[in-house]
Amino acid sequence: RDKAFNEFQMIVCRNVLIYFNQDLQKRVVDLFYASLCTFGFLGLGSKESLRFGGQQESFEEIDRKERIFMKVK
Repeated sequence: RDKAFNEFQMIVCRNVLIYFNQDLQKRVVDLFYASLCTFGFLGLGSKESLRFGGQQESFEEIDRKERIFMKVK
């Protein structure tokens, strides 16, 4: 299992996840979750989502167009 990098307030990863298979997307989203502080922000690309990560319910969508999420749990 990958370990969290730190407790970041914001992580921006735009247009990267679309190149990964579902397993790797889940691994990356789980790592982002572990690396964000509560109420931290995650920015994804316009075609990306959290659907393959196990943490979808732990994020609130802040801006649908810009794909910005806030960690709430």
